[in-house]
Amino acid sequence: MSALIALTAALAVQTTPPASATPTSPEGRKVGKSAYLDVEAGAGYATNPQLSFTSDNGRAFGRISGHAVYTRVSERTTTVLSGFAQNLTYTGRYGSQQSLSVDARHDAAVSERLRLFADATAAYDEGGQLDTRILSVPDVPPPPGSLGTPPELILPGSDFLSVTGKYYRFAAHGGGSLALSALDSLNFSTGIERSVFRSQLQDSDYWSIPASIGYDRQISPRTHVGARVGFQNTNYNGPATVRVVTPQATLRLLLSERLTFDAAAGVSFARVDDGTRTRHSTGADAQATLCRQGESSSFCARSGIRQQTATTAGPAKSIFAGVDYSHRLDADSSIHFSLDADHYSAPISVVTGHTFSRSNYYRAAADYTRRIGDRWFGGVNLAARKLTQAGLDPDADFSGSLFIRYRFGDVQ
Repeated sequence: MSALIALTAALAVQTTPPASATPTSPEGRKVGKSAYLDVEAGAGYATNPQLSFTSDNGRAFGRISGHAVYTRVSERTTTVLSGFAQNLTYTGRYGSQQSLSVDARHDAAVSERLRLFADATAAYDEGGQLDTRILSVPDVPPPPGSLGTPPELILPGSDFLSVTGKYYRFAAHGGGSLALSALDSLNFSTGIERSVFRSQLQDSDYWSIPASIGYDRQISPRTHVGARVGFQNTNYNGPATVRVVTPQATLRLLLSERLTFDAAAGVSFARVDDGTRTRHSTGADAQATLCRQGESSSFCARSGIRQQTATTAGPAKSIFAGVDYSHRLDADSSIHFSLDADHYSAPISVVTGHTFSRSNYYRAAADYTRRIGDRWFGGVNLAARKLTQAGLDPDADFSGSLFIRYRFGDVQ
């Protein structure tokens, strides 16, 4: 975490002008850059912080964390860099748990017709503790012509098995869109993803390469329709190989100036080779997102079904749903809330000694933050997690803590 602090301290000297003096591009985008580091200390209590079957006694804990954010907005580009590191120390035999997450994204309008993006993320997590933290970053505007949505408040990536051990993940993606005419465009993306799970009883790791290509047509000022084909190849260290092809129809509706609905629906064709035999499956694959971006609040609801999802236990069918909500109560206080639910079924297990027929993982997190000085903030963090599966389930984990935070760099 010391390297993260040093990096952001260097960035933080480049403060942006006051909001009233922030320049604006011809497209109405507020251009400029911002850098800050939040250092936070807190104390609280968790009822089952390791989601353990056998050692589920509650423990008090102390927490120290750092969250660094750098953003830059120009007339044609948007860049967001963020890094988070925390240490949780429990009373009693649980010891300490560390978490780390680094994210980067760059969007650019290369020309009037071509827009490109690249992103990368790396994370290390013990016991799923990143699932209990809301990590909000400034909601910067996408490049002109891009169709953006607010970022998720809780980091994606955990599944029902990875929250019980040490989980390492890395992902990098790139892609863009090319305007064919005033109404038609192509979009494309690819990437590489790596996940590694380690625990006292099971180990698992896999590589995954996703890709997609799609076509979009604007049929009215508020409606876009199109089609896309997604590809994903996942190789487990087992060996097991999963190949999935998913053609879908897509829809985007601008229900109002602030309310957007996105949907995709199609069929997924999966081929799973577990090293002994090859299985084929076909099933529905669909996603939907409804987002509203207000002056002082944002809301996103999402849901979907996937015929084959890569998990640390093996490929499985999944159904998911989630809600994110943020609201600035006044100039000095704000609240954030996030809820996610995932259901896994029809698995093909690749982890020795771990089989399951179905599993559910629920997580919720909320925080209240209030400014108590020019650079000082205080507040409350709340979180809940529950893991269910066929057979014995661990007790739910409920946690709450009070915190105090100091900001270096730009004060927003």
